[in-house]
Amino acid sequence: MAAEILTPKEFFEALNKDTMHLVDQFYDENIKFLDPLVAVNNRQQMKDYYRNMYNNVQSIHWDIPDQIRDGNSCSLVWKMTLIAKNFNKGQPVIVDGVSVIKFGGKEGKAIYHRDYFDLGEFVYEGIPILGGMVRFVKNKMANHHKPQ
Repeated sequence: MAAEILTPKEFFEALNKDTMHLVDQFYDENIKFLDPLVAVNNRQQMKDYYRNMYNNVQSIHWDIPDQIRDGNSCSLVWKMTLIAKNFNKGQPVIVDGVSVIKFGGKEGKAIYHRDYFDLGEFVYEGIPILGGMVRFVKNKMANHHKPQ
């Protein structure tokens, strides 16, 4: 009997460096994954991506307040709180994002996954000097586009 496919929320809440087997349960062999940092073209690359990412994670928490499922597509609105070695001086990084996941194939697993998030918020704002410049530009743009 095949393992039951986890919901996206269950998958992300359970995934950590010790549960990489969940990648096989959730993703199709030919998964296409995109985010602002990487493009992945199969399940082994997906597992390698997660393994590498979670290797340095000390703590990760996903708050998923909204999940919309329509047929074979699912969209998640999420907030990730991450603490990782050698990243942001060990201080929490909080990033808002959205995931779009499509299911299909022979087993109904995830065949497409795209994450949308602000790379500046995630990476650049934590880098000395560059972070200050990114925040400065974002504030200038926000002030420029404020409704009058």
